Amino acid sequence: MNLRKKGKESHVTETKRKSKPKLLELDIVRAVAILAVVLIHSTSDATVELPPGSGSQAMYLALNKLANFAVPVFILISGLVLFYRYQDDFGGKQALQFYLRRVKQVLYPYLVWSAFYYLYNQWIFYRDSLHWNTGEFLDLLPWADASYHLYFMVIIVQFYLLFPLLMWMCRAFRWFRSGLIWIGLLIQAGFYAYHNWVEPFGHMPSLCINYFSMFTLGGWIGLHYEAFSGWIRKHFVWVLPLTVVLGFGFMGLFQMEVRLNVVLAHPWYQVLFFAYAAFAAMSLIRLGQLLLERAKAASRVLMALGAASFGIYLAHPAVLTYYKTHVLPQSGSMSDYHAYILGAFALSLTIPWIATFLYGQAMRPFRRRKPKPSPGGSA
Repeated sequence: MNLRKKGKESHVTETKRKSKPKLLELDIVRAVAILAVVLIHSTSDATVELPPGSGSQAMYLALNKLANFAVPVFILISGLVLFYRYQDDFGGKQALQFYLRRVKQVLYPYLVWSAFYYLYNQWIFYRDSLHWNTGEFLDLLPWADASYHLYFMVIIVQFYLLFPLLMWMCRAFRWFRSGLIWIGLLIQAGFYAYHNWVEPFGHMPSLCINYFSMFTLGGWIGLHYEAFSGWIRKHFVWVLPLTVVLGFGFMGLFQMEVRLNVVLAHPWYQVLFFAYAAFAAMSLIRLGQLLLERAKAASRVLMALGAASFGIYLAHPAVLTYYKTHVLPQSGSMSDYHAYILGAFALSLTIPWIATFLYGQAMRPFRRRKPKPSPGGSA
């Protein structure tokens, strides 16, 4: 009788854990964020190649800086999904399963793509001296030195390693759960102050503490997603305009540097950068919800892009590097240069997207069939 009761309770818990509705709007947020990532990388050269202060340089600088919300938004979404998914059922067994599943999902691709870029960049830039040196390769791994974009994966692994502790703290201490946003902000601010005014940390851009407030803000939203959805519906009328103001304020700092030679203290850049990213994430979540309600066709395309965002993130620098080393503007005219930059953006988005789709189709027969879930799903 007890065994039957325990089995029934276990089944109820499992059903409860699996029945959390999938947050479809997050795939739309991911889609916008990956578009911003590709935009940053495809316009980066234009911000320094064109004459400072020219109209074209100002345009590319504006596009580049306005897209800078991308990485913090991805980190916020990661925190949101993890805390949303595991808040009701996270014990020792779940922690072990989490480590095995989540860390492997990042570590294996990280190793494979690090090896790929280690060889690929040699082939692109030093074709005559292509080689494999295991010691040299291993030295590149701790801080993602195999390619400029892989630092994000190092940060995510760090957050995955910390998440079980953070989740346990949220479940064990009510004050920690309710104050998660401010705790993350204080930790990040404390490390920032120490780094800038006491003693610098090595590899600061690749440390998760640099984005801790974004992860915990995402975590708090994930823990209170229903309440957050109600709040953003009610306050979207001022959250979206504030996001625009913060974005243009952040971008304006860099325009002032170029045009007026005015450079503010570094904390201004940090405050505007993270405030812009935080409000951009909240605005994008609401925009995603609105698209799902009112523009089904557009939302389906964006959801497909969001689902492919990890593959696009991994592969797009390979396409972009090849393009920039093998294709040059047809003439010295600005119209040709604009076409060149547009081509860089379009190809480094579409080729990885197609490749990711084809890879997914090819791997479908090898995936284990999962039992049909109960209504809902995971985030």
